Amino acid sequence: MVQLSDDCFTNGDRLMTVAEALEHIEKHVTRVAAVEYVSLRGAARRVLACDVIATMNLPLHGNSAVDGCAVAYSSLSPERETVLPIGGRVAAGRLLDRQLRQDEAIRIFTGAPMPEGADTVIMQEDCIAIDGVDGQWVRIKPGIRKGANHRHAGEDVAAGAIALSAGRRLLPADLGLVAALGRDRLSVCRRLRVALLSTGDEVCDPGKPLPPAAI
Repeated sequence: MVQLSDDCFTNGDRLMTVAEALEHIEKHVTRVAAVEYVSLRGAARRVLACDVIATMNLPLHGNSAVDGCAVAYSSLSPERETVLPIGGRVAAGRLLDRQLRQDEAIRIFTGAPMPEGADTVIMQEDCIAIDGVDGQWVRIKPGIRKGANHRHAGEDVAAGAIALSAGRRLLPADLGLVAALGRDRLSVCRRLRVALLSTGDEVCDPGKPLPPAAI
């Protein structure tokens, strides 16, 4: 069968490849440059326009990762159980108003600042409380690692570091990080505005009876 040269389905040249098509699109399309300043509530799924620089350490201070007892590792025996007096209690949002004494344990809760002089936290499940005539004591088994359960200041993000990079599509966890850094607004790229147009006398809305010759 002879193929006519004016046949619209004739393809004398090769088709454009997908890679070439994408290259052509990228060459002729420019990114949206406009920036909006929005609240964290309105920033979900938006694209971050500028780097978020941490203005503080996260965590802000050394703290306990568990409930338990904060101690100085040097107070612990590496070979046998150690018994220490419990000299105080510190909860999240509170500070111990003094330095840890030698051979002393401090009752501590998750997120609470580490007392000055303490470097290790024994999990509550590994602490055996003892009531004595002069107060409460704790028995600690050997084998704990120095620095265990102690989260250091800046362990997640250090002050001055890039917490989030520009161009990132913001997820809920990202917004939580920004909130923890004390910020309540972000610079994001303006949303794309897209219009879909269908034209032609033959075009009808879906759901309606089609007249003759209509689509």
